[in-house]
Amino acid sequence: MKSLDGVGVLPAGRALTAEYLMTRTLPDARSREGFSLVLALGAIVIIGTLVAGSSFVVMQETRLGRNQLVQARAFAAAELGLNKIQADWDKTPNLLMNNGASFDTIYTIPNQGTAHVRYTRLNNETFWLVSEGRVSVGSMLDPRATAIKRVNAILRLRVPTVRVNGAFTTSGNITVQGSPEVTGNNTIPPGWTGCDATATGKAGIVAPPSATVTIQKPTAVTGTPQVLRDSLANDSSTYVRFGDETWNTLKAQANIMITGGTVGSVEPSAIAGKCNKTTTNWGEPHRGAGSVPECYNYFPIIYANTTLHVNGGYGQGIILVEGDFKINGGFEWNGLIIVKDDFDKANGNARVRGAVMARDANVIDDSFVTGNTEYAYSECAIDRALRGSAQVVQARQRAWAELF
Repeated sequence: MKSLDGVGVLPAGRALTAEYLMTRTLPDARSREGFSLVLALGAIVIIGTLVAGSSFVVMQETRLGRNQLVQARAFAAAELGLNKIQADWDKTPNLLMNNGASFDTIYTIPNQGTAHVRYTRLNNETFWLVSEGRVSVGSMLDPRATAIKRVNAILRLRVPTVRVNGAFTTSGNITVQGSPEVTGNNTIPPGWTGCDATATGKAGIVAPPSATVTIQKPTAVTGTPQVLRDSLANDSSTYVRFGDETWNTLKAQANIMITGGTVGSVEPSAIAGKCNKTTTNWGEPHRGAGSVPECYNYFPIIYANTTLHVNGGYGQGIILVEGDFKINGGFEWNGLIIVKDDFDKANGNARVRGAVMARDANVIDDSFVTGNTEYAYSECAIDRALRGSAQVVQARQRAWAELF
C-alpha cells in the first residue's frame, strides 16, 4: 500500500484505524540534521576573521609607531647636524670661503644614522645650512624602515662693530717720545692680497678734548688729522661695547686665556696640514716664504685677565687686556689691541698694523709710545681680525625651516 502522508506503508491485512494512527510516530517538522556543524563552521569563520582583523590592526599600529619613531629620530638627526655645525664653528670659513662656495660634512650618530650637512656662503655676512638626517630601524643589512628629514637655517656672522678712528685711541693722556712712528694713513700688511688700497686713512691719535697729548717729535705722528679730539674717546662704552658684541661676549669667545704675567715668544705652527691652535700660536700675519699658510685665516681672540707683558713673537687677531699692556722685544701684531688701562711700549722694535685702543681706566699714569716702534692704522687688518674671529648666530627672521 502507498505511503499515506508520510505515515508509512500500511501493513497487509491491517486496517487504517484511529488506533493504528495513534501508535505511529510522526516525524518532527523542525528537525534539521547537520545544522550544528554549519553553525560551528560559521562561528569559526567569524572568529578567524576577528582574529585576522585584530592582527592586521596591531601590525598596522606597530608599523605606524615604528615609522613615527624613525621619522622622529631622522628629524632629531637633522637638527643635531645644524646645532653641531654652529657649536663647532671653527671660524675658518669666515674668510676662507668665497660667496657661493659650499662645503659638506657628515656627522655619524652611533647606532642610529647620519647627519649630512652642507653649508653655502651667500654673501659676506650670511651662510645657508641644509642638514639631512637619515636614520634606519633594523640591521644595516636588513633595514626595516628608513626615514629622511631635511631642515635648513640661515646663519649670520656676528661681526663686532668697533669705533676705530685712528691708529691709537685713548681716553687719557698719552706721550709719544723717542723715535716711534704713529700713522693714521691706511696701511696694507706686507704680502696681504684682497685689501682695499683706496680705503680712507684716519687720525694718528684719537683723544678726548681734555686729554694731554705730548708729541716730542712732531713728525712722529701723522694722519688726517694728526690728533683727533673726539668726546667718544672719553666714553667708556667705546672700549667695552662693540655693536652686537661686548667685552664680556668677546672674552667668552676667547681662543686663548692668559692669567697675566709675561708671555714669551709666540709664533704659528701646523701639524698634518692643519693650523696647530696652541696657546703659543696667535696666527700667521706673514706671507710668502717661511710663513705657515695653514694659519693665514686663523685670527684668535687672546684675553688676559690682568696686566700683560709680551716679549717678542708675532700674530694676528684681537688682544683684550684687563690691565696694562706692555710690549717688549720685536713683537709684531696685525689686528686690534684693546686695553682697559694703559699701553706701554718698552724696549725693542714693536710693529702694530691695525689699531690700539687704551681706555686708561687707572688715570694715575699715562700711555707711552716710545722706542723704534711702528703703529699704523690698517683697515684690512682690523676688518679681517673682526671677521675672522666672529661667531655665527641664527638670523632673527626665517632663521629655520623644515624642508621635508
